[in-house]
Amino acid sequence: MRWAGGTDARLVVPAAVAWAAMALAWGSEGQRVVAVATLVAAVASLVLAHRVVRARAVATTLAVGLAFAGLLLAVPTIERDLEHCSAMTLELGGHAAPMPARVVEAACGDETLVDVRVVVVVLEAGEADVALGDTVTATCEAWPGDAGQADAWRLACEDVERTDRAWWAGWSAAVRAGLRDATAHLPGDGGALLPGLAIGDTSLVTPALDAAMLQAGLTHLTAVSGANCAIVVGLALGATMALGLRRWARSVIAGLALAAFVVLVGPEPSVVRASIMAGLALVALHRGVRRVGVALLALAVLVALLVDPTLARSAGFALSVLATAGLLVHAQPLAEALARRMPLPVAAAIGVPLAAQLWCLPVLVVLDPRLALVAVPANVLAAPAAPVATVLGLVVCAVAVVAPAVAAAVAWLAWLPSAWIAGLAHASTLLPPGPPWPAGWLGVALAVAVVGAVGAGVAARRTGRGAAAAIGVVVLATGSVHLPTLVARATLPDWTIAQCDVGQGAATVLRLGDATVLIDTGREPEPVAACLDLLGIGRLDVLVLTHFDADHVGGVDAVAGRSDLVVHGPPDDEAPALLDDLADRGARLHAGAAGESVRVGDGALDLLWPEDRDAVPGNDASLVVAASLGDRRVLVLGDLGAEAQRALLADGVPASDVVVVAHHGSPDQHLPLYDAIDADVALVPVGPNDYGHPAPDLMAELERRGMIVLRTDERGTLALDGVVVWSQR
Repeated sequence: MRWAGGTDARLVVPAAVAWAAMALAWGSEGQRVVAVATLVAAVASLVLAHRVVRARAVATTLAVGLAFAGLLLAVPTIERDLEHCSAMTLELGGHAAPMPARVVEAACGDETLVDVRVVVVVLEAGEADVALGDTVTATCEAWPGDAGQADAWRLACEDVERTDRAWWAGWSAAVRAGLRDATAHLPGDGGALLPGLAIGDTSLVTPALDAAMLQAGLTHLTAVSGANCAIVVGLALGATMALGLRRWARSVIAGLALAAFVVLVGPEPSVVRASIMAGLALVALHRGVRRVGVALLALAVLVALLVDPTLARSAGFALSVLATAGLLVHAQPLAEALARRMPLPVAAAIGVPLAAQLWCLPVLVVLDPRLALVAVPANVLAAPAAPVATVLGLVVCAVAVVAPAVAAAVAWLAWLPSAWIAGLAHASTLLPPGPPWPAGWLGVALAVAVVGAVGAGVAARRTGRGAAAAIGVVVLATGSVHLPTLVARATLPDWTIAQCDVGQGAATVLRLGDATVLIDTGREPEPVAACLDLLGIGRLDVLVLTHFDADHVGGVDAVAGRSDLVVHGPPDDEAPALLDDLADRGARLHAGAAGESVRVGDGALDLLWPEDRDAVPGNDASLVVAASLGDRRVLVLGDLGAEAQRALLADGVPASDVVVVAHHGSPDQHLPLYDAIDADVALVPVGPNDYGHPAPDLMAELERRGMIVLRTDERGTLALDGVVVWSQR
């Protein structure tokens, strides 16, 4: 069985069947979706590769895959109860926490357990002097991992002491430390990113930079994979060829260099796949075999799953394999098709990341059902810089221990491409996030169809017509998902106030000149993300969290890493974790109270309530925000009840043009407050609920006072500009 162009693909379906069967047997619901998608894509590839597919061929390949899966599933697993253990001896399997590990010995009351594998270990803060291959003693708390995840146990450890270190672990730790020291003096994010580009060490990457890299679709550059392994092997082969060594010697030395690199970076899923594939490629090179990329990838998957069956459920492993498959199968034909309309170097720069993105799509839509449309142009612009930064970073690693001054000088050269990539990532945060992709089975099916359409174009003898048709199907499929959003955005007025439709929750957006403020985020990330995309908003100047009920802060993940300042009401018991996460992603935090004013863009946010920032958290301690938008004012009342509204009225409230009705229009209201506000428009953020919101009597009273009442459950997202009201429905 061969792909168009002669690429041997006989192992593709067995590898995919084995992988899918293992994930189906062990995985969670989301992972089962991906597993089925993988299986469907594999069988589809078999069909696309042949005009006629015999039933016997399909049955044989499926049987081989299922047999291999059975072998892997039969690998015995050791189950031990660690919940009642404390003092442990661990053999670490990574360079930075959280990391995989093996429990060599654990004291569990009167019992001593040995040889227990745990995949997530979080060490006490400050325990940085540990590395892959170290043996440590620690006092640990253990709890079972999440169902369907690769780790049977999670450990949180303190009082960590290293008791033994393998010689190679000491070398690895010294090289990693030398790279960090050489880049520590470099300015900006370029120095922080360089160790990640070279060896996947992201310990210096700030949360803000990490979030920016994620939005730009550039995180794969700091995830060591095939490109890094190829560079290491290529450098070793080039050096040995220059020395005139024989083929067997070149292969052996390149293999040793690859092994040293794996020790240096640690056994991440992408590294496991890439190193196995590179090792198999060296064997093929030694034997003089050519054009075996797809076969090597399939064999690497089978070997990796045999070495570590838990990789069947690893999203990182799946993305690594799919990206490599995309490059092997579709990068060249896509580039050739594009080269008919543009210079070949430009076509290749676009075709390579596009192929990888397309093949990763079935998994990406499960992990995050939003398309990173900026990813392809960002990767095109980063493509020339990434290998330069990686090669120079590896040179720094090679000389850091023996010649620190030389390493520091080379690090300055590597800083330039690294800083360029960091700048691209930050620039992406100024753009709106990707539009939503259908979730669940529909989204996966559409993603597989997109990849299949490209495959059909490749199978059509790589003619211009076939490739153009495949690209056309990709565009049509993608456009069919986003057309409603694009049409709606085209009809938006030049709004200043928007009330997002986030169901039974609240999310209000204010535009003050060039600045943007979001007040609350609704219950789930997806609705508020879709609203911000509709409004064309990428970055937030201020995020206001009026209080910490789930229907006001549950969607905060959609904007984490995208806001400069977070102003919040009195925190409840669960708020610190949420606020810490926002701070880790680059936001400044401020606990608001009455009497404060925050300058934003061309206007200001005046905080009218609560009187004390230490007030008892809850609805009646919601931040009340009065915003000046040029010559217009809006008042957002949070979830205040009648008693708190009465106290607010006693303190005085400004007349406003627009009011966001308190507590989703609940009947617990103090109507004299609305008399004082004297608004023209009343916005009611509400969705399907069992609370009776909004109260019909309240709606009637507001209308009797001359207000135009607009409800998000009836009109969808609302956008206002002066007397113009735009609604989604």
